[in-house]
Amino acid sequence: MNDFESKSLKINCVGEELWLHPQRVMYWPARSTLFVADVHAGKEHAFARSGIAIPGGISDEGLYRLFTLCDAVQASTLMVLGDFMHTTPLSDESWLTTLSELLLKRPQLDMHIMTGNHDKAPGQSMIDKRIVWHQNPLQYGPFILQHEPQNNVDGYVLSGHLHPTWRLMATGHGSVRAPVFWFREQYAVLPAYGAFTGGMNIVPDSKKDQLYMVGEDCVLPIPANALNIGQAQRRR
Repeated sequence: MNDFESKSLKINCVGEELWLHPQRVMYWPARSTLFVADVHAGKEHAFARSGIAIPGGISDEGLYRLFTLCDAVQASTLMVLGDFMHTTPLSDESWLTTLSELLLKRPQLDMHIMTGNHDKAPGQSMIDKRIVWHQNPLQYGPFILQHEPQNNVDGYVLSGHLHPTWRLMATGHGSVRAPVFWFREQYAVLPAYGAFTGGMNIVPDSKKDQLYMVGEDCVLPIPANALNIGQAQRRR
């Protein structure tokens, strides 16, 4: 068992084993596929153009880490569930070159992106041509891959877009808020991968949904009674 597997939480979804990793990615060993959502590459550059100073290199570091995770499981496919970029980049943004270099070193890795609302056509044209873009939902085994979470009659949906987080309420005082993998009856929402992406507090159905909270080195299932505590606190 390697480090990636030892840190992952293995779950069953529509009869398939999925590994949820604390780096906010998900691995499907049956298809040797790593899933990630909401990378938002280039966000620090967009902020800098708006006069907001954010340290450079954040997107480059995130891409190095993402491709290292692919290496750890010897993934043959990297599937991005939308919003790979934050906005249309300028041609001199370093992460564009970093991405091409990482792909060049991994000719065995196929990279696909489900087009998200941030992935505008001009930006797509500037990114490495080895990447395959999908404008419409993609059937992938029992799963439907798309950016926005919604039911699809053709299969169980894997999505992103919402940047889901959950505030775990203690029975006494205090709480902790962290990104979550959110599995519902007809679709799942992955946590946002990118830095400075923020998060949206979700309101799960304690009877039907399952949350998996991301820790520093682990992913933990949230029991139904904890969801009930959180909902009771919010009703006060």
